[in-house]
Amino acid sequence: KIQVTSSLLNEDAAQPEVKAITSTTARIVDAKLITRQSSGALISMKIDASFDVPIAVAPGQSIRSVDISIRPSGPILCSLASDGILRISEVTETKNLITGKVKRELVGGEYPLPDKTKLPERALLNGVGDSIYLIWNDGKLNRISTRKMDAPVQVEEVQLTAAGVSVTAAQFMIGKATLLIGDSAGGVTAWFRTRPKGYTKGDASQLQAAHHLPAGKAPVKSLAVSARSRIMAAGSEDGAITIFNVTNELKLAELKLDAGATLQTLLIAPKEDGLFAWTSQGLSSWGLQLGHPEVSYRSLIRPIWYESNLEPAHVWQSSSGDDAFEPKFGLMPLIFGTLKATFYSLIIAVPLALCAAVYSREFLHPKVRSVVKPTIEVMASLPSVVLGFLGALVIAPWLETSIAGFLTCFFLIPTGLAFSGYLWHVIPQKWQRRFIGQRFIFIFLVMPATLYLAVLAAPPIERLLFSGSFRSWLAKPGVDSASGWFLLLLPLSAIFCVVMMANFINPVVRRISRRLSSSREAYLNLAKFLVCVCCIIGLSWSVGLVLQMIGMDPRTSFFGVYDQKNALVVGLMMGFAIIPIIYTLAEDALSSVPDHLRSASLGCGATTWQTASRIVMPTAMAGIFSAVMVGLGRAVGETMIVLMAGGNVPVMDMNIFNGFRTLSANIAVELPEAVQGSTHYRTLFLAALVLFVFTFLLNTIAESLRQRFRKRAFEL
Repeated sequence: KIQVTSSLLNEDAAQPEVKAITSTTARIVDAKLITRQSSGALISMKIDASFDVPIAVAPGQSIRSVDISIRPSGPILCSLASDGILRISEVTETKNLITGKVKRELVGGEYPLPDKTKLPERALLNGVGDSIYLIWNDGKLNRISTRKMDAPVQVEEVQLTAAGVSVTAAQFMIGKATLLIGDSAGGVTAWFRTRPKGYTKGDASQLQAAHHLPAGKAPVKSLAVSARSRIMAAGSEDGAITIFNVTNELKLAELKLDAGATLQTLLIAPKEDGLFAWTSQGLSSWGLQLGHPEVSYRSLIRPIWYESNLEPAHVWQSSSGDDAFEPKFGLMPLIFGTLKATFYSLIIAVPLALCAAVYSREFLHPKVRSVVKPTIEVMASLPSVVLGFLGALVIAPWLETSIAGFLTCFFLIPTGLAFSGYLWHVIPQKWQRRFIGQRFIFIFLVMPATLYLAVLAAPPIERLLFSGSFRSWLAKPGVDSASGWFLLLLPLSAIFCVVMMANFINPVVRRISRRLSSSREAYLNLAKFLVCVCCIIGLSWSVGLVLQMIGMDPRTSFFGVYDQKNALVVGLMMGFAIIPIIYTLAEDALSSVPDHLRSASLGCGATTWQTASRIVMPTAMAGIFSAVMVGLGRAVGETMIVLMAGGNVPVMDMNIFNGFRTLSANIAVELPEAVQGSTHYRTLFLAALVLFVFTFLLNTIAESLRQRFRKRAFEL
């Protein structure tokens, strides 16, 4: 135990050389350091070192190697003696409160090495005390498991170096989980244990060589590790010293000893502000200003092999309660989360907003439109924090218990509305003309009826496709994946079938309709719609079966285990937030199309839908595209909705039922608690810059495309 004791000196009784000490000088007198404070007082400081009573781990034997790890329950010792027995001991101390005497007891076991003629040169104990690494100079490593301390067993044998290369240095990094091995070829390799996939219990982990650091050309003589981060210094026999950040394999500095000096050992200062080398010529020291070595291009963008991970990965984890924490500043999970939130939000918002804009401008009565448009625009006044609150506390719990019903409604309501449109044309024309003004009311009556039928149909559909529980099906990948593909492919199949119907079936139907009455034509169109629905279902199910047969499962990509706060909730709430923006701008763009274009189209015999789809929308495409881009910018920069309803977990997963973390939400969460000027603080500002660059590029591309659409519109 080492401690520094200080005392105040009486200057009147001090020696003359002590009285001569000033505030800028110091002197060692009688093994004490004497300094003068700014107030003029003399301070004496002395280093006191005391040793505990020796612990007899192997009486009568010489100790070849020893190591210690400190756990909350107490220290653990491992020792290798000359008799070839590896001993592991947990030290327990009991203090007598009356006498003050401390009694120590050793509890542990022994592991006799099979070959006592060739004992390992090193025995290192890891941080948690459950493994001992026996290392030979020829590169052989045996890992002894001490989970059962009274019965150590060998669980793994690893060759650390290539043939003909020997181990010259070995050192644990902070936390004693990553083992650094220096070799005679001048390289340093970082090894740590990983757990294979499917790991459940027991000691099934294995050592992996995660990082390879080229320290120099000469054999590595000494390794020094930092006591506060992942900094490491390697000294070679030729006097070269190289400093690395092990996590991202970043070379920080290269030093060289004086000519003729032989390196003995290296040491990094506790605050990483200095490096010391003990050589044959004495002590050499260097000042260090390493900056922010945890961050590099590789650690920000590329996958990094972090300690105990099975493989390199993109990870964001900026803080932890452990001093041995390995900072993970990968921006890719945050960028991916931003794109994921934007993608699912636009999928929901853009079709609804654009269809509403086209319908309200081209088909809705002006009196009704004068009420509907301001109502939708009022939706934009809702604060995003309110939408996030509703999404987290109302929508998310409801979806968790009613996800099957929601998905059924998501597909059946559009189908029901389209079916009601065909039914409207089946009604005799005299009744159509009589109730033409109430068509909008008819639609609103169909909506709740279709919703009710969808709710009734949800349980049987769930039993038929997903064995009774959609959430249980999500948690069991590899079983009945065709149902998931069927659900996922329905929109794509619908688009495909509608396009094929418009290009190949509709011309035939139009030729047949010329010989039919209006009522029979309506029934023919209804039959065409029903056949199209059957084709969509059949195509989705057939492709789903094919994908299942070749071993593909959507639960490993677009679907997965259901989490309450997920991308679907964010898509619904953020879609609700950006629908008014896209709708208003798109409707204004459609309104700006000159009426003489509509009149000319209608005068040539085109229907209202043909006029809207082939004349009005292409002419207004520049404004429509701008509306979508403004909505995209709103979704990219959204903070409160994704923060409250998105789960705020930095994972890279397209699963719509899983959460994510965006750049803006991460800044909002972590910036108030980041230490000013720290690596974490600067990385958050870098994330803000990435968000700005991202939106700037999107807007630039959008403006260039808008100009092209505008040029084409003028040509029309």
